[in-house]
Amino acid sequence: MKRVLSFFICIVMLTGLYSAAVSCDTPANMLKIGVAEEPDSLSPLITYERSSFEIFMLIYDSLITFDENMQPVPSLAESWEVNQDSLQWTFKLRRDVKWSDGESFTSKDVKFTFELMKNSGLGLYTDLVKDIDVIETPDDYTVVFKTEKPKANMLQNITPILPEHIWKTIEEDQYEVFDNQNPIGTGAFILKEWKKNEYISFVSNKEYFKGAPKVDGLIYIIYANRDTMAQSIKLGEIDAALGLYKSNTKTIENDKSITAFNFSENGFTELAFNCRADGTSKGNPLILDKRIRQAIEYSIDKQKILDMVYDGEGEYGTTLIPVSQKKFHYNPDATEFRGYSPDKAKKLLESADYKDRDGDGIREDAKGKKLSFRLLLRSENTMEVKAGQMIKGYLKDAGIETELETLDDGALNDRIFSSADYDMFIWGWGGDVDPGTLLRVLTTNQIDNLNDAFYSNPEYDRLVEEQASNMNFEERVTMLYDAQRILYEDLPYMILFYEKERQLIRNDRIQGIRPTVNGAVFYADTPYNYLQASIIGAEDAAKTEEKEGKGGEPNLIVYFSVAVVVVFIAITLIKKKKKSKEEW
Repeated sequence: MKRVLSFFICIVMLTGLYSAAVSCDTPANMLKIGVAEEPDSLSPLITYERSSFEIFMLIYDSLITFDENMQPVPSLAESWEVNQDSLQWTFKLRRDVKWSDGESFTSKDVKFTFELMKNSGLGLYTDLVKDIDVIETPDDYTVVFKTEKPKANMLQNITPILPEHIWKTIEEDQYEVFDNQNPIGTGAFILKEWKKNEYISFVSNKEYFKGAPKVDGLIYIIYANRDTMAQSIKLGEIDAALGLYKSNTKTIENDKSITAFNFSENGFTELAFNCRADGTSKGNPLILDKRIRQAIEYSIDKQKILDMVYDGEGEYGTTLIPVSQKKFHYNPDATEFRGYSPDKAKKLLESADYKDRDGDGIREDAKGKKLSFRLLLRSENTMEVKAGQMIKGYLKDAGIETELETLDDGALNDRIFSSADYDMFIWGWGGDVDPGTLLRVLTTNQIDNLNDAFYSNPEYDRLVEEQASNMNFEERVTMLYDAQRILYEDLPYMILFYEKERQLIRNDRIQGIRPTVNGAVFYADTPYNYLQASIIGAEDAAKTEEKEGKGGEPNLIVYFSVAVVVVFIAITLIKKKKKSKEEW
């Protein structure tokens, strides 16, 4: 984030001291997880950050969930069947489920949720319910979904079921502002407190229908700096550290009390282009020429960016479905592939009549309009900022001028959707188990919703629509490949790379967990490890705490005292330093 350097240092001190306070004063049987991401909302209708979706998975349940092998298994639904023409799905629901406020869960909640998601058109879950035409509830524990076309992703539907008795009181015009600060769910955990920029805590649902978690609670401790998080797990202040990179873990990778899980994320980092062509864009219209976009890709040495900025952690980016989704990822052949080739970039621009006509090193079109583009970068992510700086250098060599601008996530989102006031930006998407979710982002009907490149291609739209109803696996994969091929040619997103992530677990604290088939322990599209994790020696420690009168809430007096001292130091040092840019 943009902060005064000295203030940033103080905040890091505060984060570390706070983490130590949490470590000392939380109950022994509390699972403490360090994260670098904070949710944007607790409402499934308006959230887009993956940290929010992880929380939904803890406090709500869906009809089905996934096991550690990412196979669908019962959750709120105990069984299901589909009729012969695949146009009717019948789900039998569990009868022993209660909402966290004590109300009984029934089929009415399912019907209400799916209709709310579909009719509101809000959020990322809408695509999972959009093809369902009729929902019937013949009794309190049966739900029947009827569709006009087969629905290939029905068993990848992880829509969180919401309590009708709570959400029906929300007026429709309030959906986009309702923050759901006290969510009522059926899930394994119940939200206790969200202290923004510091922590999110949960207590275990002792009445959970699958059996209570083996821990008494869970706390996500939010770190503004990943190196600080790595130090915290080294010191034993937290039990797990998520979202780390190789550069954060070099000093602790040989610690035998810590197990590292390294895996490819189900997502990508992209350089997005402003493809809005309806005249309302505030971007440079030259970026609408896909030859320029293709020349930009030829100009950029993605592998060198990976090596220099990400310590080589990640895989070279090509098409939209990430390499972690091996069955669905399309790999361009030799005739399609655009690797790093400055010569090809220059030849492509020359052939399209973009030349440096005035000798200033910047190419222009025939009318003299310069190939000068604004690249917006997320100030919260220093790696993306460094990548942007390298991209600027590469494009300069190709005769393309790049103006860099850093913004926080909220401001960037406003620039994109309020006025299409950008030419390029770097951001990323995470996918889910169903590959169609990522593909649908760039469909025409998602313009002004998820489609942040404002891209439109009718053939692409058709393929994305048809693959969703094709129950033949091989045919569906072919359609997924064809759709990715179109995007790779048109290039609304230039996929920079598929990042790798490290999760560190203290093996002297946590037992019972196992990595999922994708390599992740937490943030793995399944609640499996949250239910299996237990704290080694927690029972004995709890007895000691009870005997000594410790445990319970975080020591707020100590925390407040530290905060006062740190703020005083910050105020003193701020007067002596100029503004600088630092990472989380």
